[in-house]
Amino acid sequence: MMIFHNYAQAISNAKANNESQVNFNKPITAVEAIPSEKDTVTLSDKALAMMSGQEYSEEAPIYIRPQTSKSLLAANEAQNTVENTKANEEKALDTRFSEMMQTILDKRLGIDSEKLEEIEAMIEQVADDDSLSPKAKKEALEKLEEMREQIFKESREILEATEKTD
Repeated sequence: MMIFHNYAQAISNAKANNESQVNFNKPITAVEAIPSEKDTVTLSDKALAMMSGQEYSEEAPIYIRPQTSKSLLAANEAQNTVENTKANEEKALDTRFSEMMQTILDKRLGIDSEKLEEIEAMIEQVADDDSLSPKAKKEALEKLEEMREQIFKESREILEATEKTD
């Protein structure tokens, strides 16, 4: 009796034949020839170039360092910073443009914007002051509102006077 020594081949033969058991006493079966229709060869780019008489130079592969989470987070933070800077610049431009437009409008209407800002600041102070009684707060706010209305009234009078002279 002949003992089969190539165990790996015996196992692969059994798998190929869908056998549930491996018989190690079975002799090696001959390798079946591949029909010429199925037999293929893949040539490398270098071999194809040599066959056509061309020179072939293979480029060395480039090592690309994998990105770490730390580098990705840093890149994301940098991008967010750039976006925030752009957004802040746009807001600043919008604010500046709004202020310019308000200044032009105030000048045309004859409104003293500095006095209005002072009155608005005083209104905020009175509203935030907790030491005043509600009645005193109300009276102070009413006086400040009257002062603000007086500024608007004066600006309307100036505007009417300029329209009559034109």
